[in-house]
Amino acid sequence: MAEMVGSAAAEEILKQAFAGLIGKQQHEEGRDEEEHHMERLEMAQIKLEAAVETSCRWQVMDASLLRWRKKLKCAARECDDTLRGFKQRAAEDEAREQEARGSSFPRRWARATKSIVTALLSHDNSYASSSSAAVRRFERLADSAGEFLRFAELGGTPRRYMFADPLIGHLLAGQELRYRLVRRGQYHLFCVRPIRLEEDRGREAALLFMYEDDEAPEKNLCLGSILRLSESTDIVGTIIKFLDLLVAPHFKSTAESVSKELAQLPTQDFWWVPYVDSSHRKLWNSIHSSMTQWFRPDPLCCKQHEPMPSYGGSSSSSTMKLSYVADLEPVIQLSLNRHIPLSEYNKHRSKAAEGDTSCHKNVPHLKIGLVFAPHGSSEGLLPSVESSAIEVIDGAEQSGAHTNISLEQLDEFMLPKAIDCLRQKAELTVYQMFWRSKHGAAFLLVRKTGLMKMPPRHVTGVGDRRFMIQRRRDPKLEKWVQLVKDFLDLWAAHAPRKLQSSIVEWIQKVDEKQN
Repeated sequence: MAEMVGSAAAEEILKQAFAGLIGKQQHEEGRDEEEHHMERLEMAQIKLEAAVETSCRWQVMDASLLRWRKKLKCAARECDDTLRGFKQRAAEDEAREQEARGSSFPRRWARATKSIVTALLSHDNSYASSSSAAVRRFERLADSAGEFLRFAELGGTPRRYMFADPLIGHLLAGQELRYRLVRRGQYHLFCVRPIRLEEDRGREAALLFMYEDDEAPEKNLCLGSILRLSESTDIVGTIIKFLDLLVAPHFKSTAESVSKELAQLPTQDFWWVPYVDSSHRKLWNSIHSSMTQWFRPDPLCCKQHEPMPSYGGSSSSSTMKLSYVADLEPVIQLSLNRHIPLSEYNKHRSKAAEGDTSCHKNVPHLKIGLVFAPHGSSEGLLPSVESSAIEVIDGAEQSGAHTNISLEQLDEFMLPKAIDCLRQKAELTVYQMFWRSKHGAAFLLVRKTGLMKMPPRHVTGVGDRRFMIQRRRDPKLEKWVQLVKDFLDLWAAHAPRKLQSSIVEWIQKVDEKQN
């Protein structure tokens, strides 16, 4: 009797194993089919977007052509939604498989068998056929886009395009913008450098604005940004709008000061220099390519969707909101750096430190920085988590993570905590927080720094153009590379793995040049 029971159990195990192997093979075949569908959808989306964007260069008045273009726009948006759905399902499947691989063997076998059976039941022929039908529909619409363009060229007239921003024409022609003013110990620097990348990313620009005051170095501030360029981009206007929407409380006053400075820049005093091929340009372009892939891994994200994520939140809610700011889609990265004055230092000390009179002595000078990537990747974020933040103190990642927290909430408690941490332990120098969400990432840090009064500069007015042109190698402009290097020294470990080797190589090249 026991032998019969044992034989039946063994037979049942073999049946389950055989069914599992067959199910696994069918599951893998289904995954391959979905990957093929995603590739076809991506190509259809590219064709639809290209047709719509190209047609905008022609002035189309015919009502039927306008309806046709509207239909193609809707199709591109629907195609993007469908593609996102495929990618979301693939990410969820991958997360489930990783969870199963981390469990014990018996549990893993049971879970795998259950998931395969579930997959076979849910991933039926009707689902596969509906997916295939959707892909074929978008491909038909994409194929018709070429015919639409031919009609648009026949029935429309070419636009005599006038640049919305006079700066754009120079930047698209490959020229670099520079502005510098030194007056009564105050230093202003504004620079915009065009960058041509791979074909799928088009033309981008790196922007830098610096203000320094020799008599009051605690007022020093720095703004950096990476933007995508097009004929309609308003560079300064876009940055100002983005700063107005910045919800991080400890950067509000800095954002307002930078916006005011940018709005008052005398455009008639800008000067342009050819951004020629050189070892410096190659060095800069190489790291720009890595950083723009890091900060915006999908160059087509937010192209079809009007809403763009907003990263604020009340104390009672950490959910993501949507804000209709489509004109801010070109912003790939924005950074702000400023010093923390003594008055603000005292304001943000914890209550436990208020009675400690020693904290007024040897107060460390602190600098706070924010690097914000509104299109940042959610790589490593679990599907069930909306956002996550980790703490890093002097390069050591702290245990535990803050989940489902908004950027606004994070900024509110980070500064008091960082001040206490750096005040209590003299040997510590840097407090960092890395925040990421479903769409967007931010890097915040507070670090100890030294403040000193600088020797008097050569006082130069805007009109002293000959001196400015001769002294092209402005030490403050050279500092731009150092700012990027400082960021990468602290954050390279959190970059995508495929980019880490190129980032480390770039840092080494900069070190070699400086030595």
